[in-house]
Amino acid sequence: MSHLNSVTAPSFNSDFQEFVEVQEYSADTSMQDYILNSAWSPFFNFAFFVSLLIIIGIIYTKIRLSQVRAAEDKFYKEQPISKEGRKLLGLAGNEKTAGSAHEGRWRGVMTAVSSENPNDWRQAVMEADIMLDDVITSKGYIGDGVGEKMKQVQKGDINSIDDAWEAHKVRNRIAHDGADFDLSQREAKRAIGLYEKVFKELGYI
Repeated sequence: MSHLNSVTAPSFNSDFQEFVEVQEYSADTSMQDYILNSAWSPFFNFAFFVSLLIIIGIIYTKIRLSQVRAAEDKFYKEQPISKEGRKLLGLAGNEKTAGSAHEGRWRGVMTAVSSENPNDWRQAVMEADIMLDDVITSKGYIGDGVGEKMKQVQKGDINSIDDAWEAHKVRNRIAHDGADFDLSQREAKRAIGLYEKVFKELGYI
């Protein structure tokens, strides 16, 4: 009788137990991944969308900035110079040779920057930058505006290219900020000195 009443607990082999444990772990992991993906998916989608907009905005801004600068350069080059302005900048009666024209223009720049009129200082820097564009172009560099042309210049080709950039920055502030840029005579003369260094290196004056 004792033998019939005894109960033997069922035994499971080790492989089956490992299978059950793996399934339980996989279920827990899948649930965690689902929760995480559900929580973070909108954030990642939003971040990707914002990043894409920023990249597009940067590209558009660079293109528009290049177009604006090209338009500004074209505008200033096409502006007619009055008879008085031509005399001030040394353009009148100095067109016989390229060398004399350059020197005449430069004398006008030096006269303008030495005057007592702040507007003359601005005009001197603007004219010097136009001369810079001319000399850079004469060396075979092409582009939309002097800034684009200077980007192609290697420092070994023009040793004073950094000075050209520094002077061009002053010109840009005059063109872009207008009357909001308080240009002192000292700053104007410093910029003209930088232009002069470039022109002398290239034999322009």
